[in-house]
Amino acid sequence: MTIVLFFSAEPLLNKFASGIHNVGMWLNLIIFGTIGILILIIISCQIFLKKGKKKKRIEKIELTENGFQVNYDEEITQFQWSEIEKLTGFKVDRLTTDDICLKIESNNKTSYATEEFKGWRIFMNKMLMEFPQIDKNWEGIIEKPAFERKETELYNRNKNVG
Repeated sequence: MTIVLFFSAEPLLNKFASGIHNVGMWLNLIIFGTIGILILIIISCQIFLKKGKKKKRIEKIELTENGFQVNYDEEITQFQWSEIEKLTGFKVDRLTTDDICLKIESNNKTSYATEEFKGWRIFMNKMLMEFPQIDKNWEGIIEKPAFERKETELYNRNKNVG
């Protein structure tokens, strides 16, 4: 826009202010025109940024009296420890890092939680107590090799029965 203004300033002055061949006026037109463009850009950026602000996601896993609940964007899924059918650990490639995830399944519901969830470590400690057959280092095992999904079944009620 500034370049267009720079090259069109003289013809604009000749059309709207013919007879005035003042270099100072020509420079003022460029300077104030550039300032006007800058102000318009700043205003449009502020409007865009306000519209683009996203509400922060709720990602939380909390212990309850006999189980836990997964809260993902206010969609709450509750589980009792006794109803867990299957737990599957896996890793998701997030371009520069990996995210350790857990798929939780019962008879009629499925939910996911990741290491980024608030309460993850407290939940992990309790889960490993409730299911002692799960390798305590399962997160470390699926971390390698980097950027590969490496899905691992941690617990399956049907396979772990006596």
